[in-house]
Parts: sequence; structure tokens; C-alpha cells
Amino acid sequence: MQRIFILVLALTMLVVAPCLAGRVLTTPKVHVIPIYQVCEAESLCACFAGYEGAGDFVISAAPGILCIDPDDDTGTWDNFVQAAQVTGQAWTIKNVTLVKETPPHVQCKEKPGDDPGDPPVPIFPEHTVTQQGTPNIRLWWPLMYEIPSTKFTLTILYGTPNLFDDDGPLQPNPAAWVHVERWVWHVEVDIDTLQLVLELFHELPFGVDQVPLISDEPLYYYLQGLLDAADDAYEDGDLATAAAILGDFELDVMDACIDESPSFPNQTGPGTGIANSDENPACCKLLIDVEYILETTGIGQPKK
Repeated sequence: MQRIFILVLALTMLVVAPCLAGRVLTTPKVHVIPIYQVCEAESLCACFAGYEGAGDFVISAAPGILCIDPDDDTGTWDNFVQAAQVTGQAWTIKNVTLVKETPPHVQCKEKPGDDPGDPPVPIFPEHTVTQQGTPNIRLWWPLMYEIPSTKFTLTILYGTPNLFDDDGPLQPNPAAWVHVERWVWHVEVDIDTLQLVLELFHELPFGVDQVPLISDEPLYYYLQGLLDAADDAYEDGDLATAAAILGDFELDVMDACIDESPSFPNQTGPGTGIANSDENPACCKLLIDVEYILETTGIGQPKK
């Protein structure tokens, strides 16, 4: 009789164990969020109008920022964990990982080395950055020179002392003890945000003389006009015209690249253009952005 009981118990464990094992770890809950390289700015900077005092505000764009708030007061990342949203549910962080992936691109892949015979140097190299452990995660990422489709993936592994269903009874995940939250931020660009990028590059400095990154004023307004026309064509559903205008934009930017700050910071003329140095590759950034728009549904992402 004892042998029969042990055999039944063993068979029961064989049946039960796989069922429980399937609930030890759920599949990741994935949250995908678009982010942009630039944002509209609110500023106290104004244009001086002589005896009439200060005129209109003049700073219209600011670098975009990916800011991650893990709730440092507790160190538990509770605003990124589903279990924290349920009253009375305890949880423990097991691991936190942040991976930044910069993709390959078509435009401005590399430039000549400093000396003859040196291998070409990538402008925006394809690369991956991995950070592991809660104290090591970088929480502040300026986005001005991040190329489209750059991806930041935050993965949080946490456990609960009891079986917990992290996505509700009608969703795919069964109740489990270990859970994975995955937050993905994807760098996007469309015509509207490309216009803000232009504004930003028209306002930020380049070189010791603090010349704007786009130092050719007529060129700046001409490029903005092209983007206005492309946006109008897009609104009218004329994708071919929008794509042709963006193609002209790309060629005009390509012709305007300069690798050092103009000696004489005139508004236009010889030596002015769009900065394309190691530290300020604004020209290549614009080319990569417009190429991304041209490759996504013909002219870019649907308007927000």
C-alpha cells in the first residue's frame, strides 16, 4: 500500500510540476512609446526692439530628452511595475537592464580620416550600449543627435511572493511568481518634427564665434518653405509631390554641409551653410532624418 501511495504521489508531481513551471515566468509585457529629437520650447528669451523694448519670444525649439523617472525615493521602480498598481500586492526587483541600440543608416555613413591613408570614420556608428543594475541605469538621455529608429529598451524583472496575474484574467499571461516589464522608446521623425529640428539648428551655436549651426539665413527659410510645401502636399494626399519636394530638400542640405565654423559669421555668403563637424554633425542629422521620412510610407509617419 505504501508503494502504491508513493507511486501515485510521484505521478501527481509529474503532472502538477509542468503546470506550475509554466507559470513561474510570464512573457514580457511590452510598452512601445515614440520619442522625438526636439520639442517646442517655452522661453523668456525675446528679440530686442531698441526703444520699443523686448519683442516676441525667439527660442522656438529645444533638444528632446528621454527622461526616465524610477521613483528614486523608494528605489523600487514602482511606476514601471504592474504589481505596484495593485493595492496590497508586494513585489521585489530582481534585475533592471537598459539597452540603447543605434541602427545602421544610408546617408552620411562615414567621412575621411584625419590623415591620408587613415580609414574612414563613421559619423553616426551603429552601436549598442547596455547598462545593468538599478544604480547604473542612465536616466537622462538628450536626443538631439539620436538618429531615427534608435531604440531604448528598459527591461525590469521582478518577483511576487504569491501567484500574480500581471495583465488581468482575460489576457494571455497566466498568474506567475516572476514577471517581466519591457518599456521601449523608439526615436521617430516626421515632417512636423523635422521643421522643429531645423529651428533648433538655426538657434544653437557652432564654433568659438557662436555662429548658428545653420548659418545661412536665406537657406534656412528656403528649407522651411520646402517642408511647408511637402506637408501641404501630404495633407492633400499627393504623396508623389511630397516625396519629390523632400528629395529637393535632401539635395539642398547635402550641398550646404560645412565642416568648420565660418571665419566671418555673416548671415549668408561664402563659408556659411549647415554645420557638419565631429561634435556638431547637424547636416548629416538632417539628411538621415529626411531619408527616414522618405523610406517610411513614401514621405513619413502619419501626422499625430
